[in-house]
Amino acid sequence: MNILVCAAAAAVLVCVSCGSRSGKNSTVRADDSTSVAAAPDTIAPLIPGEVRLKNDAEAFGKEIPLKGDTVKLDEIFQVGVSTMILKDSLMLVCCRDQRPFRLYSLPELELKGVYGMLGRGPGELISPEIWPFQAPGYLALATDEFRDNKSVYKIRNDGTQELLRLRMPLKYMEGFDYTRGFAAKDDDHIVFTHRSSLYYYDGSDTTAVPDSTVRKLADLRLGKYSAGSTMNIGSLGVNFQYERAVWAYKYAKRVMFCDFDGNVRAVDFRSSEDGEAEGVGMDSNITHYWKLYAGDRYVWLLYSGRTPMDVVAEQEKDIYYIYVEQFDWNGNPVRRYRLDNWGFISVDEDSGTLYFLSNVSEYPFFKYTLLQ
Repeated sequence: MNILVCAAAAAVLVCVSCGSRSGKNSTVRADDSTSVAAAPDTIAPLIPGEVRLKNDAEAFGKEIPLKGDTVKLDEIFQVGVSTMILKDSLMLVCCRDQRPFRLYSLPELELKGVYGMLGRGPGELISPEIWPFQAPGYLALATDEFRDNKSVYKIRNDGTQELLRLRMPLKYMEGFDYTRGFAAKDDDHIVFTHRSSLYYYDGSDTTAVPDSTVRKLADLRLGKYSAGSTMNIGSLGVNFQYERAVWAYKYAKRVMFCDFDGNVRAVDFRSSEDGEAEGVGMDSNITHYWKLYAGDRYVWLLYSGRTPMDVVAEQEKDIYYIYVEQFDWNGNPVRRYRLDNWGFISVDEDSGTLYFLSNVSEYPFFKYTLLQ
């Protein structure tokens, strides 16, 4: 099967409007007293190498089941393969509507406005994606999933857009790429993925030759697969304070951490006998790490552990769940939660609140209280 067709088919499973499942209010079940916010302002050096873990219980200890509280907002919008970004008591949601950017204030999730426009004109995006942007007064970067990223936009705290000032060589921005991802500290400091490699862009020296502004941090290729292989697909997270980056693989239970000096640490849950089945249709492969959220203190990984077909079969029986695996920024497992829903996450680590955007529920937003 053509791989783009397969990818599109998998996307159909999640690009649905909210509306088929009723939300239920309930309480959290947890018996751990460790604070989710307890973490130092600095971090120990990253220890390079590969760590093999036999199973989730060995890595995380007892699994923690959580039940979400429904946020009953009168919201109708199309949830796609969304990203949520939380910053400055605001949440930016990227959806598949004609106006794709929705801005909410926290913790009430009050809608502040709807912004952006789908299209092919100036400032418009065909299939928008949003990425973290740390500079004061801004919430996110916006790129287009299905065309060259020669134009990258910054989204302000008021929802308006402006072009990112960028001197990055065009060879890193052109063409469709299965392993595309961005995170920016400001206009001049960006970590990004391209052709299954992780790079750091530093454009602060405006006199530097453009080719010298980019240096490679890590090779993300999974085993024998080439740089263009769909098996390398994953999600990028970056912490500029700790100078750490993480790549969580979609089709392997493997997470790769690196620092800005290029030291790499891989956490691998696979046995040496495990393999992947490329070319049989990606909907037949197990989805491992679905998406991630990069927090200031921890990285939060959404984990499925089933094929898309298995997920659909369960949901037809009104069975909904997904896991969240919590790691520190040096690749150490912390906790594993099981949530009673399916969708996407962002995390307010200061309050210990996980915000969940569901694409299978009547109401799209849920809140989960993490361990305190």
